[in-house]
Amino acid sequence: MRIEEYAEMIYACGRCGFCRGFDFNERCPEIFTQKWESSTARGRMLIARALLEGKLEYTEDLAERIFGCFLCARCTEECKKAAQIDIIEITKAMRADFVDQGVKIPEAGTEMAFLATEKGNIFGDSPAFHAKWAEGFEFKRGSGVLFYPGCLASHRFKEKTRILVRLLQAAGYDLDFLGDEQTCCGAPLWITGNMAKAKTMVSAQLKKMQDRSVKEIITPCPSCFRAFDEEYPRILEIEKLPIKVRHTSEVLEEIVEKKKIKLKYKVKKRVTYHDPCEIGRYRGIYEPPRKVLKAIPGLEFVEMSRKEAESFCCGGGGGVKLMYPDYSQAVSRERLNDVLATGSEIVSTICPACELNLTHATYEADAAIRVLDVAELLAVSAGLVDEEILDPYYIPED
Repeated sequence: MRIEEYAEMIYACGRCGFCRGFDFNERCPEIFTQKWESSTARGRMLIARALLEGKLEYTEDLAERIFGCFLCARCTEECKKAAQIDIIEITKAMRADFVDQGVKIPEAGTEMAFLATEKGNIFGDSPAFHAKWAEGFEFKRGSGVLFYPGCLASHRFKEKTRILVRLLQAAGYDLDFLGDEQTCCGAPLWITGNMAKAKTMVSAQLKKMQDRSVKEIITPCPSCFRAFDEEYPRILEIEKLPIKVRHTSEVLEEIVEKKKIKLKYKVKKRVTYHDPCEIGRYRGIYEPPRKVLKAIPGLEFVEMSRKEAESFCCGGGGGVKLMYPDYSQAVSRERLNDVLATGSEIVSTICPACELNLTHATYEADAAIRVLDVAELLAVSAGLVDEEILDPYYIPED
C-alpha cells in the first residue's frame, strides 16, 4: 500500500477542522458538493487510518469519497497552520492503491487515462487535429524554447492559444512546437492513480524533448507546468528536470516588466482575477498575473473576497469535471457568485481548466460576464487582437 509511506502524517491528524472550514461553502469544494464528513480532508485521513489498520478495504463504494476530491489543496494550505499534513499527496496515494489493487474507479477516470496513453490527449483527437490550432504560425525548430499548450488549450481553446502565441512571438520569443508529436503531459494518469503508466509516458516525453534539444518549456496550463516541474522529477526519481519550466503567468510578467511590447490601447473594463489552484496554492504564483492586469491602461482591477491562498476552486480540478460533472458545475456556480459580487464585467484567469469551468457557469447563469485569459487582455492592449473579444456575447471561431 502506498499510503503506508505517509503513516506518520496520517496519524498526526488531530481533526482540528482547519481543512474543513466552518461553513459548507467556505473552503472545501468537496464538502460543499457532497456534505459528508467523509468528504472532508480530515474525513479522508480517518479513512486512510482505517485502511492502514485493516479496518477498511478499498472498494468501489469507497471510490467516490477519494475520487470526489478536487485536489485544490485548500486543505493542505490550512493544515500548514496545524499539523502540516500533505493531504493531497495522501489522497493521490489512495487513488494509486485503488488501481494497484484492481478496484474499479469511476469509469470517466479510467477513460481519461486510456485516452491520454493510447490517443495522446484526453479528447481522443488525432495528432493532426490536436495541432490544428497552430496552422499559419511559423515555429523555430531547435530554438530550445518549447511552447507546450496542453490538451485543453489545443482542443477547446484554439483561438485563445493562437492569441497567446501571437503575443509571445511579438514579444520576441523564438518558439518551437512539437506539432503532431505533441502528446499529453501525463497528469490524467497520476490524478487517477495510474502510476505505472505514468512512468512510461513521462520517460518517453522527456526523451522526446531532449532529442529536440529543448532547454525551456513555456506552457499556459498549470497542470502541465507542475507536471514537468514537480511530478516528472518525482516519478523519475531525479532531483530536478534538466529543462527549465515556466508558466505563462511568469512570462507575461517578464514581458510587462521588460517592456517587450507596447501597451497602446486602453481596456476600459472592470476586471477581477481568479487564482488557479495549481499555480496558486501549489506554487505560490499570485502576484505575476495581477501585475500584468494592473499594468494594462484603463483597466479597473478589483479583487474577489476569496483570493490568493484562500481562493475557492473553480470546480475543474482532480478529474472531478469528468468523473462527477454535477459536483464540478455546482462549485463553478459558487465561484461565479464571488465574481458577480465584485460587479466585474470580466473575470480573468490564466488556466484553461478554470476558463472552461467558469465559462460553463456563466452560460448556465446567463451572466453577462466574459471569461478571458490574462494574455488576451494584454493582447487587446497591445493591439494584437480586436477588442470585440471583450464583449460578453462574443462567439469565438472555435
